[in-house]
Amino acid sequence: MILAISVFLIVCALTFVFYDYYSTRKREIALNKYLKHQSKKMKKQKMETFIVAFGESGKKDLEQKLLNAGYYNKQLAKYYFPFKAFLFVVASLVIFFIDVAINSKIILLLIAVVTIIVLPDFLLELRRRWLVRKISKNLPYVLDIMSVCVQTGMTIEASFAYLAKELKIFDKDLCYQINKTSESGKVHGIEKALHDLSLRLPAPEINSFVLTIIQNLHYGASVAGVLSDLAEDMRRIHLLEVEERMGKLSAKMSVPLILLIMFPIVIFILAPGFLQIDFSTLSGSG
Repeated sequence: MILAISVFLIVCALTFVFYDYYSTRKREIALNKYLKHQSKKMKKQKMETFIVAFGESGKKDLEQKLLNAGYYNKQLAKYYFPFKAFLFVVASLVIFFIDVAINSKIILLLIAVVTIIVLPDFLLELRRRWLVRKISKNLPYVLDIMSVCVQTGMTIEASFAYLAKELKIFDKDLCYQINKTSESGKVHGIEKALHDLSLRLPAPEINSFVLTIIQNLHYGASVAGVLSDLAEDMRRIHLLEVEERMGKLSAKMSVPLILLIMFPIVIFILAPGFLQIDFSTLSGSG
C-alpha cells in the first residue's frame, strides 16, 4: 500500500513538473513572438553562419563571425581554418596509428570531427549570444548618458561619437558597437548605421533603442525624456526576468527532490519489512 502511494505521488510530481515546464515554455515562446522585431531574413542565415564556408566570401563571413563573438582582431580569421585543419590531420594520424579496433577508430574519428570542426563554430555562436545579452544588460546605462548628452545640446551623431570615447573603461564590447555605429553613421548615415546595429545585436532592447532613435529622426521630437523612460523600462524588464527565474527554481528543484529524497525514503520504508522476509522458508514451503 505504501509503495503504491509513493509511486502515485512520484507520478503526480513528475506530471506537475512537466506541465509547469510546458506552460512556461509556451509563455516564453509567446513573449518572444511579441517582443522580437527581427527580420525574417536572418532565419535563413542560421545554417550559413553556424559553419562558415571556405573561400574569400567564407573568410569575410568568418571575420564578421569573430567580430560578433567579441574577437576584434581580423588577423585571427587567417589562422582559424588552417589551425583546425592542422589539428584534424594530427588527430587523424594519431587515430590511424594507435592499436585499436577499426570500430573504435571510426568512433574516435567522428569524435575528432565534432570536436575540431563543429565545436569551435558552436562555441563562437554561444559567445555571440552571451555578448548580445551582456550588451543588452548594460544598454540602460548608455541610454542615461545619451539622454544627458542630448539635454546638453548634443546631436544624436555627436552623442554616439562621445560615447565611443568614454565607454572603453565601462564595457569594451559595447564601446566597439557604439564606435562602429558612429563611424558607419558618418559614411552611410545614422539611420543605416542604427539598422546595422540592430542586425549585429538581435535583441528586443536594441530594437527598441533603434526604433526610438529612428522615430526621433523622422518626426523631430525630443528624445531625451524618451531615452530615460526607455532605460527605466529596460531595468524593469530585467528585474522581471530575474523574478521569473527565481520563480522557476521551485519547479526545477522538484526533480532533484524526487530523485534524491523521495526514492531513498521509499527504500527506507520498505527495506526493514523486506529484510525480515525469510526467503529460505518460502523456498522450503514451495
